[in-house]
Amino acid sequence: MWSRHVTTVLTALAVGTACALMAPGTAEAAATCTPTKLPLPAGMTEGVIGAADSGSGFAGWVYNASTYHAVRWSGGKVIDYGDLPGLTATMTVAGVNRSGTLVGYTDDRDNNKAHAFRSRDGKLEALPLPSGIESAFPTAINDAGDIVGWGYGAAGPGIAVLWPASVPGTAVKVAGGLPTAGSNRAVGIDQDGTVLVNSYPVGNGTDSNAVYLWRAGSARKLAVPPGSTRVAGDAISQGRVAGSAAQADGRGAGVLWDKDGSFVRPEKSALLNSVNSTGQSVGFETGGGFEDPLVTGVWQFGKEIASLTGSQIRVAVSANDGTLGGSVRDYDVYRTFPTTWRCG
Repeated sequence: MWSRHVTTVLTALAVGTACALMAPGTAEAAATCTPTKLPLPAGMTEGVIGAADSGSGFAGWVYNASTYHAVRWSGGKVIDYGDLPGLTATMTVAGVNRSGTLVGYTDDRDNNKAHAFRSRDGKLEALPLPSGIESAFPTAINDAGDIVGWGYGAAGPGIAVLWPASVPGTAVKVAGGLPTAGSNRAVGIDQDGTVLVNSYPVGNGTDSNAVYLWRAGSARKLAVPPGSTRVAGDAISQGRVAGSAAQADGRGAGVLWDKDGSFVRPEKSALLNSVNSTGQSVGFETGGGFEDPLVTGVWQFGKEIASLTGSQIRVAVSANDGTLGGSVRDYDVYRTFPTTWRCG
C-alpha cells in the first residue's frame, strides 16, 4: 500500500550526525542538521512524530510496555491526550491542525479493526463511520477542522471518507468525479478543502494507478509521468502534491505536482512523502537497500537541498518552517525517541 503510514518509515541519520546542505545555485557547502529530542510524558518511554501542524507544532504517539497515547508537542512542551478507553491497541497519529486537534486511528488487536479518532477538550473520542464501513483510517486534518481518510467494510473495497467540520458528528463517502470501480483512499486535505485521493483498480489493493484532487463533488486527475505503471500521492499543501511513481521494472521516482498540475521529478528521489507550504519535500533517495541503508532526502521543488544518512531514522514530515520531524531508534538503550531536525 502506497500511503504515508507505510512509505514514511525512512532510515537515515543517527542523532548528532551532520548532513550536507546544498544551497541552490552554489557549490556544495557543509552544514549541520541539528537534532532535538522532544520530551515524553511521565510514564512513557518511547515516542514517534507523525504529523506537523501549519504553525510550529508536531503530533504523534508515545508508548511504554503496556499502552499507547496520542500527544502534541508545542512550544517545547508535550500535551498528553491519552488513548481510546476500552481498547487493547497500537496507535497512529496521522494529522494535526493549528488549533491542536489531532486525528488518527488505533489498530485493535482484539478484533482486528481500526478505530478512527480525533481529539476534543484534551482527550480522544471516536469518529463516526459512514454506513457499511467497519474500519477507518483518518489521514489528515486542515485548519478548518475537516478530516479525511478512508475505510472499508466486510470484504468491500476501500472508500474515501470526509468528516466535514461544517456538520460535526457526521461522516460522508467522498463521491463525484472519482472512479466507481475499485478502491479510493483519501490521503490528504489542503487548507481550501481540496482532498487528495489515490485510486486503486479492481482487484488491486496495494498499487494505485491514478491520483485525483477532489472538492465539492468534482475531481481532477493529475498527470501520470510517462512510462509509469503505478502512481500515488502522499501529501498536499498549497496546491502542491508530493508522491511517487513506479516504472514497469519496479524502480520508483519521487514526483512533485505543482499548483497548475505540471510536475517535476526531484533529482535522486525515489519517493516523496511530505510537502510543506513553501514546496519543501522529504522522502527517499534512490539507490538504498537493506545492506545500503535508505537515505532521507530534502528537496526544494526539483533540487535536493539536504541529505541525511545513517541508520534507524524515520523522517515523517516537513513542517512549514522547514523543520523535519520524525524519530530516532537509539540502540544503546533500545528505545525510539521523537526527534526534530533543523538544517542550516
